[in-house]
Amino acid sequence: MWNNKVLKQKAKERMKVNYWKMVLVGLLLALLSGGAASESGARNSVQNTTRDITNESQYYDDYDEDAFFSGGYDIDPDMMVDSLGFWGLFGGMMLGVVVVAVVIGICLVIFVFNPLEIGARRFFYRNINEKAELKEVGFGFDRNYLGSVKTMFLRDLYTVLWTLLFIIPGIVKSYEYRMIPYLLAENPEMSTDEAFAISKRMMYGNKAAAFWFDLTFIGWEILGAITFGIVNIFWVNPYYNQSDAMLYDAIKFEYNNRQSANWQADNDSNTSF
Repeated sequence: MWNNKVLKQKAKERMKVNYWKMVLVGLLLALLSGGAASESGARNSVQNTTRDITNESQYYDDYDEDAFFSGGYDIDPDMMVDSLGFWGLFGGMMLGVVVVAVVIGICLVIFVFNPLEIGARRFFYRNINEKAELKEVGFGFDRNYLGSVKTMFLRDLYTVLWTLLFIIPGIVKSYEYRMIPYLLAENPEMSTDEAFAISKRMMYGNKAAAFWFDLTFIGWEILGAITFGIVNIFWVNPYYNQSDAMLYDAIKFEYNNRQSANWQADNDSNTSF
């Protein structure tokens, strides 16, 4: 059974060899996951909401209810119709912009971000035994591009559908599909069914341990949040992603040993009398 401490120590050793390239690829993976955008969006949303509430409160403070009901305000019906028409048109345009933005975002994830993830995973995996080069990041576009796009799209789709069903099954499935990018990084010609099946078998009995492995980085994530992401960029991202590649390598080693043992057992049973 693999050991978290050993895997993380090996990752630190690799950081001494190829640090700056690991920082760049780790930052790329962080951007692909949308972490920075989500934090910024949430912060801006809170600020805008607070500002809107303040402005609305100021509006109602200045509003004279008695004057309105006594006829102190003149209301032009034509102006009201024009105003409603303008806001209806404006709302329709904004809805159209949102829909287009969502479609573009989904297309970027499917056709650009997911192949980049495969390349980034290949970079960290190769970095285990050699000084990996940045050109590995583009690997997902060079070999069986459409096949990889299909497999990664189905991974994302199934994870979302399981999450919509209930949060916990979504988390479980995300761990079950965890090895798919690494499998495609090593074997780009692998079929979709085979990638899902092998990832499922590799993670059988390892999902809880992998979850605990992720939890061991929570202290670093908190420190990264306190430092506004600086620690994440220069330490946590490359450290975690290299450790994750070490995890894949360790689980793959165990999986291959199990497969060999099963094959040997089947072979012995077939040759026995």
